[in-house]
Amino acid sequence: MKKKSIIYLLLFSFIWILSSCSNNSKNISPKTYDSYEQFKISSQTAKDNFGDLKKIFGEKTSYEMTGAPLGAKPKQATEYNFMLKLEQVSPINQQSFDEIKSDITPYTDKILNEMKKVGIKYPTLKLTIRDKDAVPFKGSENLITTYSLKK
Repeated sequence: MKKKSIIYLLLFSFIWILSSCSNNSKNISPKTYDSYEQFKISSQTAKDNFGDLKKIFGEKTSYEMTGAPLGAKPKQATEYNFMLKLEQVSPINQQSFDEIKSDITPYTDKILNEMKKVGIKYPTLKLTIRDKDAVPFKGSENLITTYSLKK
């Protein structure tokens, strides 16, 4: 009798453990976000880490970030635009803009990583460097000031 009770108890415990594991796997599955939620979460990363940009480029630094058009399907919403607005770039040459791109990489990598976390398979951040009025710097017309950053 004792053996039967122990066997039933073990069997019941085993089934209970398996059913618990089954329920936990449902909770672990990644949440699916629509394109608006993806952008909202990713752009929050830009806001939260904005102090990093000010440390690198100065207090008068600002940015604009735009995402996919409203209603775009998540698979179509893989590229965000990030405009870095600086007070000045000196000297106005390609090396200066390439250095800015290099300096901002740790910051943009955080955004790209967040884009990936919210379900964007091939995140792209189109970085554009402009002056504080959001126009190209005078003398930069023939230089590359827009970069496509990918993760």
